[in-house]
Amino acid sequence: MVARNIILYLVAILILISCNTKTEQTNLFPSEEFVDSQMDSLLKSSDLPGLVAIAINKDGERITYTYGNAVWNEEIPITTNNIFRIASMTKLITSIAALQLVEHDSLELDEDLSNLMPEMASIPILTDEKELVEAKAPITLRNLLTHTSGFGYFFTDSLLAKNYNADWEYDDLPRRFESGTQFLYGTSTDWIGKLIEKVSGLSLEEYFRKNISGPLGMDRTWFNVPDSLKNEIVSYGRRGEDGTKKLVEIPDRIPKGLTQNYSGGGGLYSSPEDYNKLLACLLNDGTYNRKRIMEKETIDEMFKPQLKNISMDIEGNYFLKGICCDFSGLIKPSSNWGLSGLIDTEPTHYGRKEGTLLWGGIFNTYWYIDRQSGVSACIYTQYFPFNHPATTSIFEKFSEIIYENYNLSSREQGIKCSRRPFVR
Repeated sequence: MVARNIILYLVAILILISCNTKTEQTNLFPSEEFVDSQMDSLLKSSDLPGLVAIAINKDGERITYTYGNAVWNEEIPITTNNIFRIASMTKLITSIAALQLVEHDSLELDEDLSNLMPEMASIPILTDEKELVEAKAPITLRNLLTHTSGFGYFFTDSLLAKNYNADWEYDDLPRRFESGTQFLYGTSTDWIGKLIEKVSGLSLEEYFRKNISGPLGMDRTWFNVPDSLKNEIVSYGRRGEDGTKKLVEIPDRIPKGLTQNYSGGGGLYSSPEDYNKLLACLLNDGTYNRKRIMEKETIDEMFKPQLKNISMDIEGNYFLKGICCDFSGLIKPSSNWGLSGLIDTEPTHYGRKEGTLLWGGIFNTYWYIDRQSGVSACIYTQYFPFNHPATTSIFEKFSEIIYENYNLSSREQGIKCSRRPFVR
């Protein structure tokens, strides 16, 4: 019996050693050389002047791809440290800030914000019959986080697209419906930014530096880019009034003056390197480089679908062709919205799993976090209109490449093996 137990013990040790060896030798991502060759071949037929893409996984692997120039008319190669207008990718950071305040019991997800934000609650509703009526249902933080507050953008709603007269007394366009009844992508996150400032006593710039971008070492993420970094800002452009013309650079690459209106919905500049730290932090359940900014339980809530009996069907949605937002291919009828972005409830053909959290910015920057696979990716270009195939098709191809050798079944087979911790 003793001899049998010794043999079983030795076999178990051999299996464990073999398992650990296999784990250390297994690369779930392809080589950077392979990615470069595949992407370079694809970009040969593209008119994009510059691009950055990054993918990471929880096994500590990373793929970085850069192409083209940072300043379009100069031979300055683009890098992951160049600074982009990230527009609505600001929403993720603002949402995290609000959820931090929920963790600290400074806010509640479902409290009536009427007393705290009367300037917001007093804004009337514009009906489909073009009548202004007083709202009956209160607005909550959950409504704002999920874009069910009734606030829209002038480029996402046909009635809001019409100019209102100069004597309009409110700080935003009219709401379009009672809170909690429909979905409309709009200025809800801007109101969250104002709410954060009121509750914290800090400007949004100060709050982010103290609680998010500062702790994570995101030193190229600002509403007002420091003078020492302004030359790192990349060029941006547009494709004409209807979004179909030749890509042309917009002259004001470097912003003039300082803003005091910190837009929680879209005002930040950031670098791919910086923003990747935030994605890595969320992928690693709230911790990056031994700094924790959120609890895992809060991040779990961020990935849960929040819309109940509210359709995400975009058929017939209004959008401004040359700017935003044709959501075709991005939002599906089955999609849902979480507390900080879109939730894709269907797997992709290349292997990205259902439950992936994702969003982007109006200048064609995009990110996603696939928690099931332990993968996050992002891509950065700079031009109107949003959701343009010149960028989205390349991001899809990049994703196909990084998932190509990503074998979830082999990962599950090694689930009893020691896993390299994600400590980047």
